[in-house]
Amino acid sequence: MAGMNVPMNRSTGQRIGSAAVSAPRVVMSWEDWLTLAAAVVCFLSVAYSIEHARWVRDMPSVFPTSVAGLLIGMAAARIRVTGLLSHPLAIALGLGVVILGVQAYADGATLSERLSDTQARMNEWWIVVRANEISNDNLPFVFLVHSIVYVTAYLAAYSIYRWHTPWVAVLPGGLVILANLGFQRGNDSASFLFFLFGAIVLIARMHLQRNQARWRRQGVDYPEFISLSAIQLTVTVTMALIIAAWLVPLGKQAAAFEGAYDAVVSPFTGHDETFGRLFSNVDSRKGARLHSFGSLLPIKGNVKLGTKTLAEVKSGSPGLVRATSYDTYTGVGWRSTERDSERVDGGALAASPDVAQYQKRNLATLQVTVRDGETSLLTAGMPLGTNKDARIETPGGFRGDIEQLLSRKTLKNGETYNTIGSESVATAQDLVSAGTNYPQWVTDRYLQLPKNLPERVRAEARTLGGATPAYVQAVAIEAYLREFPYSLDVPAAPVGRDAVDWFLFDLKQGYFDFHATAMVVMLRSQGIPARLAVGYVLDPDEVNETTYIVRKDDAYSWVEVFFPTYGWVTFNPTPDRAAGGANSNFAGTATPDTDGILDTGGFDDLFAGDLTEPDVSAAVAALQQDPLEKRELPWTLIYSLLALLAVAAVGLLGSRFAWNFGMGGLEGRARLWAKTQRLAGWAGLGSRPAETPREWSRRVGEAVAVPGEASRLAAAYEEARYGRPEAQRIADDDAASAYRRLRNALWSRVFRRKQDDPAGARTRRRKR
Repeated sequence: MAGMNVPMNRSTGQRIGSAAVSAPRVVMSWEDWLTLAAAVVCFLSVAYSIEHARWVRDMPSVFPTSVAGLLIGMAAARIRVTGLLSHPLAIALGLGVVILGVQAYADGATLSERLSDTQARMNEWWIVVRANEISNDNLPFVFLVHSIVYVTAYLAAYSIYRWHTPWVAVLPGGLVILANLGFQRGNDSASFLFFLFGAIVLIARMHLQRNQARWRRQGVDYPEFISLSAIQLTVTVTMALIIAAWLVPLGKQAAAFEGAYDAVVSPFTGHDETFGRLFSNVDSRKGARLHSFGSLLPIKGNVKLGTKTLAEVKSGSPGLVRATSYDTYTGVGWRSTERDSERVDGGALAASPDVAQYQKRNLATLQVTVRDGETSLLTAGMPLGTNKDARIETPGGFRGDIEQLLSRKTLKNGETYNTIGSESVATAQDLVSAGTNYPQWVTDRYLQLPKNLPERVRAEARTLGGATPAYVQAVAIEAYLREFPYSLDVPAAPVGRDAVDWFLFDLKQGYFDFHATAMVVMLRSQGIPARLAVGYVLDPDEVNETTYIVRKDDAYSWVEVFFPTYGWVTFNPTPDRAAGGANSNFAGTATPDTDGILDTGGFDDLFAGDLTEPDVSAAVAALQQDPLEKRELPWTLIYSLLALLAVAAVGLLGSRFAWNFGMGGLEGRARLWAKTQRLAGWAGLGSRPAETPREWSRRVGEAVAVPGEASRLAAAYEEARYGRPEAQRIADDDAASAYRRLRNALWSRVFRRKQDDPAGARTRRRKR
């Protein structure tokens, strides 16, 4: 036998090799050690990728957690006890492993102090989860990462040694590696290549071990060291693949794959806001959108912005384009609360006549071409309307102020829409004399502050403005904050610290979210209504005539301050852009392509005599212009047809499998005979005990009125089964022709039998 062809006189190298592979048998076979080595390569590559991604600075190493998961999973698989006993014990051990790994991230000089801090911070995080608030503590995220690493490593080892399948080990690790590559824009190809090596070796090992198990059951002998020969071939092929993969410039091509990556993950991006709320300080190196324009806005640290194009905006001048605003400050971020939602048809003026009290405002029209899916509609200043079917979000109980304008359907690449907004053109003297007679809906909503806001924040605001008019205080606070340097590379506020207090007295530098938040909080502490607005800045360096390119790194936030009679006025406390205040007028008017002067009714009811005829005409024309929309495919019909095709394909494959099941070793006339017997059984003409093939074929042929074909097929089968090949009298073509006619007759009987004998009648007969 092949396994017996081992030379009696082995060389010294062969004897050393035999001793080497026999040595580990104390714990498990040398082949299992090879499998474990491949699994370790896979998971250590994943662990290295996680650490190299640096989602959280100073995150404890996940290498020990990964190795512990593999060893505990291997032990659980090799101890032949039910999973009802092994899995709970493995979970308990894993919890201890994770806690020991995570405690290194906690605060404290001793292990006991760090464990206590870990418990306290996890409890606080759970309170945040239940209260639907924002958390800026990274320890829960570290706990989550270590837990996932342990569970995946444990399940991988368990599946390898108990179920002998590699896919539970390979697929989760591969997803983590690819996610990290996308997160880091392709800068960590080494971990991917090592993972690829380990995965291919592991899959090959599992395939060979399953074959070995089958060979042992069947009594097939095989060479003792076939695994070594197979591993040599596998390693050679794998190294060739790695060399080829190494030549692919993953880093350079990451940007090209970004669109495909976003398309793959887009079905899951609905959970981005929840993730950002619970883990707001996780690094954003991939360049995701900093602001999602949802109901939450955490103030993050160490911000990385991408360069992907999001929109093209046609505007008369550079400046700020608005997406939404936030009213409630939580100490670590912002929330939009208690909003009313209302549907507004495209082309209709969305603003309520309640805004007619506002004076000295300018109409601004934008034309936006979408380059990335979104629902928020961009406006210049306070939203007034759009030519798309939209939904407006207004403060609870007050219809006269639009905080956010949303498309009813997700906007697609290439779609175009127009929006109308209004911006203040009031002078400094106008705003100084505006007074403090604020409407009730403004003071109820836009003076909110956390109860635990540090007193020194209020004191700092008082030193800047004192008892001067609101506009003078706003200008002073804006100028004060513009002295704080602009930087994206700043840490978020530590756990338990107010973000504004951290920014003003410790950090003393930051980016627009810090600057704008600080100004809103300082103004509110002095009784001046203000809110945080977010959107994008139109960069004068990214313009073609009047069309501005909006990218991810154009994200921005600023301050809107309310003045009686004049409404919301924009201020910008961030020093990288121009300041706001009186006559800021950030974005101009872009006149859409349309012919003629249209009816200007409607806008005269909103603004008392401040609007010029050209501005109103352009705004009305923009509202009445049809948006450019992409026709949606009939996905319901397409999915239904695909589902029917899938069902039909499964049914066809299933019926084919059922029809051919058990005939894998049959060929020619024997296969035709077996198919005939199976079909005759379905027709109620199965063979009887001691009935010869010829007798059975005669009975079947008479029953379906093709006796000649049945007898010919039986004779052909007898010749193939009992006769000599050279003595055959019936040709193969004649046998096949006889089978086809007999088959068709039997199928007719099967269907006729089902119609004549319904299932209920058959069931009743079986019961009797």
